[in-house]
Amino acid sequence: MAITIDIDNRQDALTITENSVKLIHQAIAYCYQMEKFPEHYQVSISFVDNEEIHDLNRKYRGKNEPTDVLSFPVDFESPEVGEKLLGDIVISTEKIVEQAEEYCNSVSREMIYLLVHSMLHLMGYDHMDEENKKIMRRKEEQVMEAMNLAD
Repeated sequence: MAITIDIDNRQDALTITENSVKLIHQAIAYCYQMEKFPEHYQVSISFVDNEEIHDLNRKYRGKNEPTDVLSFPVDFESPEVGEKLLGDIVISTEKIVEQAEEYCNSVSREMIYLLVHSMLHLMGYDHMDEENKKIMRRKEEQVMEAMNLAD
């Protein structure tokens, strides 16, 4: 079964290329394989600017600042299509560019790292304490290594 990924590009700071979409599909496939998730889970990804993610961060997390990525897990069975919605990912492309420069990464690598990080949140991982943070970081590294995008 094919993985269903909806991509909504609502920004103009970064061009989402065909290669970007290919990398997004690969990263999500690796996450599904690693976690043994069935591929019928649908994921929605929105690329936005800092202003929009700032508004979402304030509304949903009470933080009055832009952030790099937000994850919105969903547990909803859609009877029309028979797919489970895993959740929504919102990524600031302005933050991708800023952080790629800050961490001396490529823009593609930073985008995929944020996507993988958010996918793991959708799959139930968090980094609220040190032990969970180590587990999540290890999972992120596994996917990034599988994609030849590790540091």
